[in-house]
Amino acid sequence: MWTHHITTHVLITSLLTLLSEAQEQCPAVTNPCSFDGVAIRQANNTNDPLRFYYIVGLFGVHQNGGTAYTCGSTTVRGILNLEAFLWAINEYSPDKNQISVGGVGFDSCSRVENTLENVLSFEKCKVTLPGGVNRRNVVAYVGPYTSPEATTTLNLLNDMNRTTVSPAVSSAILRSNSSYPYFLRTIPSEQIESTIIAKLLIKTGVKFIQVVYQNDVYWKSLFDAFTNSLASDICVVASMAISPNAVPADLGTMIDNMATNTVSTKIVVVFADKIRARLILEAVRDRNKVGVFQFIGTSAWGNSVDVIQDLTGANTAITIVPSDSISAYAGDVSRFYNYLYSLKPSSNAYNNKWFTEFWENTFECSINSNNYVRVCNTSMEDLRTKAPTDMYVPYTLMAVDAVMKGVKVATAQYCQQQYSLCSDLMNGFPRGQKFRDSISAATTTAGQNFFSANGDQGSTFTMYKILQVDNNAYQEIYRYQPSSGIDEFAQVGSRTLYVKSSTCSGDPCLKCKGSTVPVTQPVAPTTTPKPESTTADLSEGGKYKQVYFRSDQEFTGIYIYNDISLRKEKTRFDLGHQWIIAIGVLAGMGILCVLFFEIYILYKLLGTRIGKQWRTMWLGQLLLFGLFLSFLVLFAYLPVPSKATCGITRFGVGVSYSICFAVLLVKLMVLLTSKTSESLIPGEESSNYLRGIYQFLMFVFVVGVQIVIDVQWLIQIPPDVVKVISNSGQEVWICNHYTWSVQNGYNNMTSFVRTEFENHLLSLVYIMFLIFITTILAMKAHGIITNHRESIFIGVASGFSIPIWIAWTLVGGLNRDHAYAHEIGDACVAFGLFITATMITFAMFLPKVRQLVNMGVEGIYLEDDRDTYYAGSVIMAPPSYKSRPSSVVYVNSSGLYSDPVVIGNGDAVARVRPGSTYSAPVYVKRPESQTGIKGGSVLRVTGDLTGKMIKKPASEIAYPISYRKTRSEAGGTLKRATSAQHLGAL
Repeated sequence: MWTHHITTHVLITSLLTLLSEAQEQCPAVTNPCSFDGVAIRQANNTNDPLRFYYIVGLFGVHQNGGTAYTCGSTTVRGILNLEAFLWAINEYSPDKNQISVGGVGFDSCSRVENTLENVLSFEKCKVTLPGGVNRRNVVAYVGPYTSPEATTTLNLLNDMNRTTVSPAVSSAILRSNSSYPYFLRTIPSEQIESTIIAKLLIKTGVKFIQVVYQNDVYWKSLFDAFTNSLASDICVVASMAISPNAVPADLGTMIDNMATNTVSTKIVVVFADKIRARLILEAVRDRNKVGVFQFIGTSAWGNSVDVIQDLTGANTAITIVPSDSISAYAGDVSRFYNYLYSLKPSSNAYNNKWFTEFWENTFECSINSNNYVRVCNTSMEDLRTKAPTDMYVPYTLMAVDAVMKGVKVATAQYCQQQYSLCSDLMNGFPRGQKFRDSISAATTTAGQNFFSANGDQGSTFTMYKILQVDNNAYQEIYRYQPSSGIDEFAQVGSRTLYVKSSTCSGDPCLKCKGSTVPVTQPVAPTTTPKPESTTADLSEGGKYKQVYFRSDQEFTGIYIYNDISLRKEKTRFDLGHQWIIAIGVLAGMGILCVLFFEIYILYKLLGTRIGKQWRTMWLGQLLLFGLFLSFLVLFAYLPVPSKATCGITRFGVGVSYSICFAVLLVKLMVLLTSKTSESLIPGEESSNYLRGIYQFLMFVFVVGVQIVIDVQWLIQIPPDVVKVISNSGQEVWICNHYTWSVQNGYNNMTSFVRTEFENHLLSLVYIMFLIFITTILAMKAHGIITNHRESIFIGVASGFSIPIWIAWTLVGGLNRDHAYAHEIGDACVAFGLFITATMITFAMFLPKVRQLVNMGVEGIYLEDDRDTYYAGSVIMAPPSYKSRPSSVVYVNSSGLYSDPVVIGNGDAVARVRPGSTYSAPVYVKRPESQTGIKGGSVLRVTGDLTGKMIKKPASEIAYPISYRKTRSEAGGTLKRATSAQHLGAL
């Protein structure tokens, strides 16, 4: 019966676990939320959930509306790619009798927030789609079509373990498999575009160029990719950043500077969207600089007529655009456009509403709206006369084809039946990786790989057109394909590419020996640069200088200026870094503990003779100050990095550590130069005792070394904050502690030679040396009982610091490739400092508090006598006599009790007659001249000296030396001390 019960329980638990992990169907809703922002091509055979699936597409069918609640007019790109998506689902569906495929197209209205809302609402079952489309049967997403959408949407889809195939997002920061493990794209990466431009410059013999780039994450990453692709003999004479919100007046000033300072450098590469490209051309016209420059644009400029229309300054401009005639899909693209041009609003069964709007906008007539006066005559109107096309259509077809072929591979691999969406495949957690791997492994009908190993488009499909503007029209000159052989640029037709002469003579043009580095901070190169000249940085009106270094040069702390006033976040918590809550609370508690120990110690000692002797307290006070400073520095990690917090953490962490371990090291030297446990009077000082002035000088020297290290770093590389691209592809603010090489650029964390964590750790190597030395000396001094065995507690504090340091340095160092490596590094330094300071606090000051609490009359601490030479051979006069309690003790020497050792001021003493039984002592006055002791001496005693008589042999001579009463027999500790006692450096 018991076995049956256990088996049933295990089965139920396993079933519940399986159900919780599987992708569940959406629950039934009585009144579902109506949602019409979607186009659906319904799947067939939906009665069997294992025999149908859906692909979801994310499109910008409409433009942005005037408000967040409205959409603008339809976009050609959104409509065409949505229609291509729905058409491809029908065309590429494999074995329709075996499995049915449906498609869902969401409209974001060209707004990132709408894309996120669509995905999240669908996945969390907040909306119910027509036809019963359920999240369980969705295998992949196609899209999004813009990089801003991708950088935010992909994070959400990663959390949901959803495979994503984008036909349009080319951003290089999305290439990391570790950050976006389920992401694939059918369009070439922008890294390819930057390489094409660099190769084109080599082919045409251009040596000197200027670069204009849009100052945001996407375009800065493309600019960096371009500079890394340049040959060593191509010089970027000037690089200028323009704001995404730039106005014509700003661009006009930039054009003037370009023309004045680099009059012979004609070629200007533009890394910006088509709106900014148009503004640049308008500024050229307004400043009467037509014909001075020749521009080279990326696919964002592409073949857009809007950029060059009515602007003669665009003549001879060169642009690149992905080829829309991929050989493997050339026939499919043609068939799709034939289908599209034959489509009418009344015949569009899957996208009737949006296609009708598109038709109205295209022919400026009305069907279901009153936007236009003329009523549409769809029988007479023909889309062929408008011939709408879009460059992303072939990549959309390719994405749908890849998903379907990948699902076929996945069902065969995981379900043992090629067309069955079994639970092993549709399980909620690993399904994203399974589908991603299967889609990546799939090939076209011709056996060509859709994707490369990192998820980018396969090299077989990488084709670009090289266009040149001539009389407000784009003419194709070359076709680029990297797999075509040595000459990757195949000429199209008889036209040749015209390129202006771009030379460089004298200042400000310089001979380039590699890449260029704009100097905005003092430089700390690892190798000496060759003799160079400087030229004004045109982007800042000559405010900065430009210095040239070798491409393998390395720097620490140098970067292009960032306007930190644009930072909106106040604390790291605003960015979701919840670990700062813990560090803030713990640091506050640490400060309270330090204040408690300080107040208690001063309360116990002020007014006593030791409280008036600063020599016995200053090291303890410095240690408390160092610990207080350690906890205080931790608060600098709470705000988003700034110049102030970067300087505080860089200087404060090392100095805090050095103060703490310098005090411990000086304390050990004091112990090693004092009397050992064999002293007759352990409280007395040795003649070799390290004098106060030498203690102070030693402390200053130990701390001074770390101060010099940190000050040198602050002077050579002034602390600052810089915005870079993190490992996760996001823009983040970090301190300029890192090291980077010229050839890799400064603003991408994945290419750092050393991260800010690693460089900060290098600045603490001296602290590691102090910890090691302190631990070794504590082991050497462990047998010394001076100052209440303080060497043991110092050994605990320093010895346990070693594994703590090993732990936090390994965690920070081994995670440099983590998506949030910059936060992990800061957290490791902060928590390492907190744990080390906390351990020192309690290891050093809890024993001090215990000693002060348990201190007996005249400052005697009972436990101190356990290891002395005289342990067990000291007795004390009984308290029943009217003498001052514990004012005199007797030392057993060779079986005979000697004259008393005086405790206190020696006003009352007692004698014992040798050779007789113990009798009542006779009180006499012994002057200081007889005792030879000024103010009394301290002798450490054991717990049996309570003044109580015990049974013993008839003669005191036979009193057992080895007997010691336990602490319980002794009746506890003595009363609190009220006189002077050397308690050591508290």
